[in-house]
Amino acid sequence: MHALNRTLRGTAQALRPLLVPMVSMLAVLWLSRIVMAWWQADRITQADAWSHVWLQGFRFDAVVMGMIWVFPAALTPLMALSHPTQRFWTSALRWYGGFMLLAVSFMEMSTPAFVAQFDSRPNYLFVEYLGYAKEVGGTLVKDYSAHLLAATVGLPLLVWGYARLSRLPARGRGKLNIWQAAPLSLLLLATLALGARGAMGHRAANPATVAVTTDHLVNEMPLSSLYTVMYALYQSRKSEEGGITYAEMQHDRVIDIVRRESGVPPEAFVKGASPMRHQQISRHPRARPLNLVIVLEESLGAEFVGRLGGLPLTPNLDRLANEGIWFDNLYSTGTRSVRGIEAVVAGFPPTSAVSTVKLAKSQRDFFTLASFLKKHGYESTFFYGGESHFDNMRSYFMGNGFDQVIEQKDMPPEAFIGTWGASDGDLFEVAHRRFLKQSADKPFFALVFSSSNHSPFEYPEGGFELYEQPKGTVNNAVKYADHALGEFFEKAKRSAYWSNTLFLVVADHNSRVYGPSVIPIERFHIPGLILGGAITAPDRIKSVASQIDLAPTLISLMGVSGEHPLIGRDLSDPVQRARPGRAIMQFDKIQAYMEGTDVAVLQPDRPPRVMRYSDGILQDNKTPNPGLVEMAQAHARYAQWAYQRQWHR
Repeated sequence: MHALNRTLRGTAQALRPLLVPMVSMLAVLWLSRIVMAWWQADRITQADAWSHVWLQGFRFDAVVMGMIWVFPAALTPLMALSHPTQRFWTSALRWYGGFMLLAVSFMEMSTPAFVAQFDSRPNYLFVEYLGYAKEVGGTLVKDYSAHLLAATVGLPLLVWGYARLSRLPARGRGKLNIWQAAPLSLLLLATLALGARGAMGHRAANPATVAVTTDHLVNEMPLSSLYTVMYALYQSRKSEEGGITYAEMQHDRVIDIVRRESGVPPEAFVKGASPMRHQQISRHPRARPLNLVIVLEESLGAEFVGRLGGLPLTPNLDRLANEGIWFDNLYSTGTRSVRGIEAVVAGFPPTSAVSTVKLAKSQRDFFTLASFLKKHGYESTFFYGGESHFDNMRSYFMGNGFDQVIEQKDMPPEAFIGTWGASDGDLFEVAHRRFLKQSADKPFFALVFSSSNHSPFEYPEGGFELYEQPKGTVNNAVKYADHALGEFFEKAKRSAYWSNTLFLVVADHNSRVYGPSVIPIERFHIPGLILGGAITAPDRIKSVASQIDLAPTLISLMGVSGEHPLIGRDLSDPVQRARPGRAIMQFDKIQAYMEGTDVAVLQPDRPPRVMRYSDGILQDNKTPNPGLVEMAQAHARYAQWAYQRQWHR
């Protein structure tokens, strides 16, 4: 018995340098999960997912612990065969454990701010934004100072506590013999390897394993933020392949479906490298094609727009809606500005990969309205109040048809400059003066991308009435953005370019895409308005529409004809407007295809779901709809191939 006690004591001493960081890491993960669960208790209760959060939390903590510790743990008993190797290994484990504990703790402390913004645990966006220290740093300081303070205090305290706890007593090393070390090493290797796999079946555990409710955030509760970021990086290797393949389909079947749904007549398609390349003949021929100005409004969701049943924050946009072609049911394709740019300017459908604005094969000769209009003699300019290198915009635009970029450094000295750049009012003034000079020359296309409605919501004072106090809120920022938009159009209407310019006002995406649905469709609803001197009869498009429908519609209204690969519908055509509208939406790794009120939801490693969207609520539809599922799968596959095979030329 004495020998057994001595053996057990020696084994415990040998494993102490391993157990201290492992137990510390588990404590951080569970403390964070408990706090998150308390914060989101209502949503967990609504989803009836309390047991799911705790049981799957154990499972995925085992996955993380296994991934981080499987090899260090297996080596620890072998390193205890001699005191010199044990001393070295104890020091190495202490440093490695401290680094990994710091990484796990940093990610968990970052999670509340990320959830508040994106309603999700950190994902690939977290890594992308690390490259933009000025914009993100300013936002954190002004909007999330409490989170920064907690991390600034908490992380050093954690390091101090770990340093004390992991300090090995002078007589605390336990030496093992080979007959003790070898089986213990194998046991640790097998146990942690199984934990890292997270499953006994054919497939290892992954985030789809815990996707058992319709609430995306609740599904992610059992995970850890280090895991979600690492998994997102692992998945990002598919970006150059065009993202996740939701279903394999025959090439000809995919093309047939996408062609049919575009509404393009079969005789219009042109033989060539791109199967969707076709000749579009304008339904509105003009003696001189119109100029085009697209005002891309940052984060202007339907809940802010009075005309769409939202808060009374956009009186100018609501008034202008009576003077042009208004979209009642327009949906964004994604949740990022670059996704909105991709859809509005390039007419490209979404994939689970990052936007083509950032991918290699789309940096040159990718179709955009600018590249299309260049062949018709247009000069194209991108106007942005911030720094255009953000999200790779400058490179993408200059490689794909734009002639010039006007950005923060080109703003006048008196401009109001916030964290994200010049205010909307200053940006519109610069654009307006440029249009006055261009109106008598060759036709022009301009993309004006606003930024004032972006956290931390900075804008100049005066000229409009605040909606609420304090000043720096999203509702006040929307009112300012609308005020600046109204002033711009008042000047435009008095200008020489008004009569021969077509304007599109559209949001890039919603301000925050969140909610208890598997994909919160109501948070993809955005405003859209086409107006200008040439639009003489106000109109409303009531059917569902997608951002990818805007480019072919604008081309037709401008009076321009030509070849292009766009798959969107020309909604200036009454025949197209009479069809059930459709929209494609990407939410992280989930894609939805909505036709009317029917929705097909595609998720990786899970069968498709058929749902019904009505009155802002998404519910499962018990009636099978294989035709809708096939349309969803075909469009998802086409978008992959269009990027991979460079069809969008």
